Amino acid sequence: MRVAVGPLHDADHAAYLALLDLTTSGGGLPAGIENLITLPGFDPPSTHGPAMCLSAHLRRHPTPVGALFAAVPEWAMEHTLGTHRARLAGPLSAATISIYGLAVAAEYRGRGIARALLREAETRARATRCRLATLIHEPHLASFYQRMGYTTATQPTVLLPGTAMLLTQPAPYMTAVKPLHPTVRLQPVPGAPGPVVTGLLPGCDLPPTARFGTHVVG
Repeated sequence: MRVAVGPLHDADHAAYLALLDLTTSGGGLPAGIENLITLPGFDPPSTHGPAMCLSAHLRRHPTPVGALFAAVPEWAMEHTLGTHRARLAGPLSAATISIYGLAVAAEYRGRGIARALLREAETRARATRCRLATLIHEPHLASFYQRMGYTTATQPTVLLPGTAMLLTQPAPYMTAVKPLHPTVRLQPVPGAPGPVVTGLLPGCDLPPTARFGTHVVG
């Protein structure tokens, strides 16, 4: 089955929003999305305002059968880093993207449409040097995201300059993370509640002797 994935068209707004109502993401969609999708994209990989809005079409099908909504993750903008916040907001926004909604019409599931949407979003993100993708999902979808190269956990951690950011989600959801750049890695660290993302920003690497919650170096 040939699936065409691309930026949302104006004529498909209603169908796109109806599809996103089916999403099982625990992250929630932003308020005012109806207005956001009418905006021109700010900077790539954005397609509409600050967000990436993609839709999937099948040949001879008049409306989209799949939808994806992605944007800068809230944790990249709302973290509590004291005086570092203003300095890190820009680099973190450029380095990370979060999939807030991914949905396929019920009658077309199991045909690779969600996979095509996710791959297109990652391709567009990589093209702008985005380094990490995150998303929140229901536990039963863990195997799907793992096949797509994501690591799923209840408490992954992102190493940042001078601190570490614990990614949380409402129960029973899970967080999935995927490096989009070879310098970004998922590193097991003794004592950490989950995998630790290293190399997201310059200076955010760990020696093999690192222990979570300490300053041990090799």
